Amino acid sequence: GVRTGLDGRSTLAGLYAAGEVASTGVHGANRLASNSLLEGLVFGARAGQAACAELRPDTAKSLSSPVNPRSTRTADTSPIRAVQDTMTRHVGIIRDKAGLQAALQQLAEIGATLANPTTSTSHEARNLQQVGTLVARSALAREESRGGHYRSDFPARNDAQFLKHTLIRGRDLRFA
Repeated sequence: GVRTGLDGRSTLAGLYAAGEVASTGVHGANRLASNSLLEGLVFGARAGQAACAELRPDTAKSLSSPVNPRSTRTADTSPIRAVQDTMTRHVGIIRDKAGLQAALQQLAEIGATLANPTTSTSHEARNLQQVGTLVARSALAREESRGGHYRSDFPARNDAQFLKHTLIRGRDLRFA
């Protein structure tokens, strides 16, 4: 459920962030790579420790699925390459509605082949496919250009409508 963190902001139980995505402000506006790496290392370790402390034994069992670690040496990496190619081609630096829709279609087709992952490589492919789908859905919904998100069909910023975070829960996508 939602709870309040030390900074007074709402947090989600079980969701941890580290590095630039956490917006800690530890280094102010300084985004030098060495600072980001240090922040990711320190806060990543803290997030990992907190997540481990929060994990219940029954949760650990329900999250695990049979994975044969030895199978990764000969595992099929083509789904990973397919996700990477789709993201590069359609969800890269310059995006538009048609490309994002094509990406979502291709990612759905890739996802259908990864419904029951059994190797660490197929789990990785499924994770990449799911994250790619979330990124493409968010980019399609955000009809503006902002920072590293550039829509050639919506080249201007639209603060009135999109100076918000994108929130996705299941099929629901909204800005808040």
